[in-house]
Amino acid sequence: MARSNILKKAPERVAVFQELFAAPARVLVLRALLPKPLNYAELFEALGEVMSRPAIHGALIDLRAMGYLEDDAPAGVIRRPSTTKLAARRDVVTHDFGQALEFVLG
Repeated sequence: MARSNILKKAPERVAVFQELFAAPARVLVLRALLPKPLNYAELFEALGEVMSRPAIHGALIDLRAMGYLEDDAPAGVIRRPSTTKLAARRDVVTHDFGQALEFVLG
């Protein structure tokens, strides 16, 4: 069975969780943010040896759209201040991981 057909039968968040792991940059950024919230400078420092700033920004955009990231920037801002604290949504990661595991185990 083709990969796309398998995921068509999966819960929506299982497909999102799979998409998370489709890009190593997303996983690295999420992993850096899971222990504690970081601002942009702290995140760049934590990942600067392995990722470029544009790659980090791209991963942040994706993670926010997937629901795995939140921040303390005012609602509706387009460009977040450099002091913005970025935090992983551990509750969402845990939920999606549980659904993915349940789906895989059948």
